[in-house]
This record gives sequence, structure tokens and C-alpha cells, in this order.
Amino acid sequence: MSAPASHAPAPALWQIPGQARVVEVLQRAVAGGELGHAWAFTGPEGVGQEQAARSLTAALVCPHEPTGCGVCKACERALAGTHPALQAFSPTGALHRVEDVRTRWLPAAALSAGEGGWKILHVRMADRMNLAAANAFLKGLEEPPGRTVWLLDVADPDALPETILSRCRPLRFAALDASTLADLAADLPFDDDEDRALAVRACLGSPARLAELADGGLAALRRHRAVLRRMRAETQAVALEEAFAIEQRAEAHAKAAERAVAEQRRRLEEAHGGSLPRELAAELDSAETRRKRDARTAVVRGALDDLASWYRDVLLVATGGDPAEAVHADDPEGLVADAAVVRPPALLAGLDAILATREALAANAQPRLAVEALLMGLAADALGR
Repeated sequence: MSAPASHAPAPALWQIPGQARVVEVLQRAVAGGELGHAWAFTGPEGVGQEQAARSLTAALVCPHEPTGCGVCKACERALAGTHPALQAFSPTGALHRVEDVRTRWLPAAALSAGEGGWKILHVRMADRMNLAAANAFLKGLEEPPGRTVWLLDVADPDALPETILSRCRPLRFAALDASTLADLAADLPFDDDEDRALAVRACLGSPARLAELADGGLAALRRHRAVLRRMRAETQAVALEEAFAIEQRAEAHAKAAERAVAEQRRRLEEAHGGSLPRELAAELDSAETRRKRDARTAVVRGALDDLASWYRDVLLVATGGDPAEAVHADDPEGLVADAAVVRPPALLAGLDAILATREALAANAQPRLAVEALLMGLAADALGR
């Protein structure tokens, strides 16, 4: 059955920048009835996996077109992430826990398919399962229910047991190249081409980070890369001041995440006739907590990435490299000034400390304390103490 004639093509459906092969493979699998029960979306985090999960859901629940019309109510809800056929599971803290697998994942798979006739279960950051969680999940993969599809985001395949990966059809998501990122940046509210070019270089291939840089993150990046100079010109108090600024920005993003969940709740209540099923309401409560935590973490991680990229660039210049080849090529004077004062061993030590803090953050370290400790240590190095 075709879509109503009045429907125009929907640009959101199957538009996954830089992932033409992914789109082709998924569309062919749906159209040919060869979807299978589990897919491993391998590749860098945040390069289209979420869009792919939503587009696939739309294709499966659409009553009009075999790969989705993109404009009917079912497709719209799927693409917005509010269709009940699509459920997403994020880590609780740093890891997926066995309790989550047993009490949320497997019961969701065991339920009969509801509206749309399918269940699409999307495990974000699936490579963060601990061993107990992976073993519990394996049972669900060994006995897959009908019309149920597991989608596992796997940035590090070595972190998952082969017994799980071997039961999934692999689909590789490519890292986004500079041209694709530049196309994405063209639609974001940067002030000028220079800002846009800096964001493309500084986002480290992440569309999510690119969007954050467009949403005030670029001003924060410029603060972060000036920290070394400010520490030398002022005192270690700069470290505490900057840690506080990062915390304030993280809280602002957490509030934005809270508002987004509230809007999702409103739309789901509308879709369910004004009253949410108890399980779905509980999932939204849990989602609000996770999204607020993830929003805070993303801001802190972005700040650490800013610092790391600056330290790498200063090290490049300190060892004879060309500032024009740096991520921060727009600030050659700053690179040269820091490279003239902070020697390579101190830069390497600082870079190690930044990366160690990032790892500690992934292991549930308290963000403000971790950042304060890092910046105080960097300040001591910058001031020669």
C-alpha cells in the first residue's frame, strides 16, 4: 500500500549523514524480509546510530510503505523517538548492570508486540555491559521472540563477549569526514565561517559535539584553551573559577534535558489517550535521571576534550610543528606563547592527567571534584610549583 498522495517526502526518514551504506543495508533488509533478530551497530559513538534506530522503527511500523513513508503519524512518532515499538536502554552510571538486563531488557523483549506489531530494543553503548550483564543478556539473544529486533551500539567490539557479537549481524557505521561535518555545520547557528571551521576541527568527528559547540560550546572552548595563560597571569584561583563555570554549564544542559523529557512525556501521554502505562511512566522517570546525568557528563567531557586538544596542539608547536596544522590553528599566537613557557614533559604529564580524568569520569567519579583536582594540578604545573 502506498502513502496518501498528499504526503510529501519526509527529509528526516533515512537521512543519516555520512552513512549511505548503512541506509542501503537496512532498507534492503526490511524490504526483503531479512531483518533478523539482532544487529551490532559498530563504529564511533554518535555518528547516526540513534537516527538509524528511529528510521528502522518507522519502516517497520509504517502502514503505508515497506521502508516507511516518513509522514504518517506512526512514522512521525518513530522518528521523534516516541513510538511505543521503540525502547532504548542506556547505562546506569558507567555500566549496564545485570539488574537492568533482568528487570527491564528481557521483560521488554518477552512482552507481546503492541502498536505497530514490532519491538525494536535499542541498547545504547552496549559495550559497557559488565560480564554478569552480558551473560544474562546472552540468554535473551539465544531465544529471540518473534518480531523483536535488538540493536546494539558497539564502539569497542573487544569489550563484548564473542558469544554476543556472533549472534548479531554486524553493521559498520563510518566515522564522519570533514566534508560531512562541514555540511552539518552549515545548518547550525555559528556566527561566521571561522567559527564554523574551528568547530568542525574541534568536534573530533562527533555530530553531537558539533551541535554542542554551536550551542554556546565554542565560547566555552575558547575559555578552556586560555586556561594556561590565565593561570600564569593570575593565580591558581583560576582553576576553581573554571571548574565552577564548567559545573554551571553542565547544570544548564541538565535542565534542558529535563525539559526535553517533559516534552516527550507530554507527547506520549497524548499518544496514549492522556494516561501512560505504569511501565512506560517508570521508564520516563528513569530516562529523565539518565538524560540529566548524561547531559552533565557530556559538558564535562567536552571541556576535557577541549583541554586535551589544546595541550596536544601546544605540544605540536613546542616540538617544532606548524601551528597551521593544529586543531586550534585560528590561535597561533596562543599556541606559540604556551609552547614557549610550558615544556614538552609538562605538556605530556598534563595530557596524561586530562585523559586520566576522562577515564575517571567514565567510571562515575564526581565531575566537579575530578575537574577541580585536574585544574589545580595543571595550575601547579603552569606556575612551576
